Amino acid sequence: MSKRMCLVFLMVLLFGVSSVPIALGAKGTVTVAFPQEPPTMDPNITTNAIGFINWSWSYDTLIKYDMETRKPRPWLAERWEKLSPTKLKFYLRKDAVFSDGSPVTGAAVAFSLNRIRKKEFKSRQRAYYKGWDRFEPVGKKAVILHLKSPDNGLFGLLNRAFLVTNPKAEAKGRRYLARNTMGSGAYILKSWSKGTKMVFEANPKWWGNKEYPNRPQTIVLRRIIEQTTRVKALLTGEVDFIQGVSAHLIPQIKNHPNTTAKVVPAVRIFFLAFANRFGGPMADVNVRKALNHAIDADKIRTTILGGNVDPFHSIYHPWTFSGHDPNIRWYGYDLAKAKAYLKKSAYPNGFKAEIVNTRGRFPSDAKVSEAVAQMVGKLGIDVKVKAVNFPLYRKTVISYGKKKQKRAGLVMRSWGNTFHNTTTVVRGTASCYGPWSVICYKDLDDMNEKAGAIQDAAKQQKAFEAVTQKMKDEAAIKVMYKFRQTFGIKKGLQFRPRGDGSLNVWEMVKK
Repeated sequence: MSKRMCLVFLMVLLFGVSSVPIALGAKGTVTVAFPQEPPTMDPNITTNAIGFINWSWSYDTLIKYDMETRKPRPWLAERWEKLSPTKLKFYLRKDAVFSDGSPVTGAAVAFSLNRIRKKEFKSRQRAYYKGWDRFEPVGKKAVILHLKSPDNGLFGLLNRAFLVTNPKAEAKGRRYLARNTMGSGAYILKSWSKGTKMVFEANPKWWGNKEYPNRPQTIVLRRIIEQTTRVKALLTGEVDFIQGVSAHLIPQIKNHPNTTAKVVPAVRIFFLAFANRFGGPMADVNVRKALNHAIDADKIRTTILGGNVDPFHSIYHPWTFSGHDPNIRWYGYDLAKAKAYLKKSAYPNGFKAEIVNTRGRFPSDAKVSEAVAQMVGKLGIDVKVKAVNFPLYRKTVISYGKKKQKRAGLVMRSWGNTFHNTTTVVRGTASCYGPWSVICYKDLDDMNEKAGAIQDAAKQQKAFEAVTQKMKDEAAIKVMYKFRQTFGIKKGLQFRPRGDGSLNVWEMVKK
């Protein structure tokens, strides 16, 4: 061996010099299988449940928040103080840098909000921050959040949705950020075979490397749409972790010597939204009440879904900061009442409609659509089932929201409640401007915004209960059930999965 080669070898031994940066202590590869992949890796442009999971691997939020205990903890911000009911000051970690080594500053935090708000950017996240005014940088490592009104659910929104982006993204452009990452988070996207596989490598510059020294060096995300194929991949050892497993497949995972299954309470609530924005049958309250009574959610829950969901009567989860009312009961199944309401409507002889849902995004989602169509068909309503892959589903929902779709639509929706913020529930799914909303009731929007601005907890609870009652009076939606999150895990992977819609891969340890 030459002297030069000896010197290079000695440097590698002494200083860890390598062509591929390695995060201190990180080791091994963990492969995760999801039914879908994110539509983009730009964390500010759209709203997507799987997207928020993946974006959090590469981008940091200011704080983390435990839904069950309702306690925030430091993350990108090491501490904070409340200056007034509408002002909070966040002190950023001094060692926090973006993956390119540039510091995370108050200006970067302000840039991220301003980027979302740019009209030409057309971000679907804008509605979530309706109650925010601005971020005011204070020096390099502090920033003040100015709110338009008090927000008791602020920490939930900060925990999940608001991801800080490197200001250099402005020069790179949207197309670059769609396929690359420019955050300060635990992992960096290294490659993406669209529709097949994403590979993330541990960020050697992440401030949390010492806190999570044994995290995986590499995270591989595989897109496997069919749940039976995902389960097979787990049982054969191709993947280490899967989510979204139907009840009838869980015994296979539990009985296998190398895998285990976890079922945990979750925050996602499923409901049918009756698209009323362009008029037609869904604008008739008697039609909506007829549909509510015609759909037997309990039968779907106990048969098709195998009891792997819970009965529920509200769009507000108990873990959100306000709004959940355990005493309210939604419209139950009563075919006689359903027929009576339809007879009172402007469409007593029925009409043509479609039910829109995903296929493969959630366990048995297409079968649920077929069951609903059969139930509604007993009223003389001719329902076409449109169960499609998530990108087409998203496109259809948006077209209903923008009044481009003129069919009478029953749109299967679900809300993860992962923002832990009660106000954003209606903002996101049931408002006249919501990114996932196909319905519009302006007085409901006003009630929601006023409720969100109330400081007194007891008064706010009553205000949100009134919002729920308004939705029921209008029969705006049909509340179906609350999700239980199901996971399959390869033995040897130490990890406690949660039902809050997150997947903190930096907490995984592979033995």
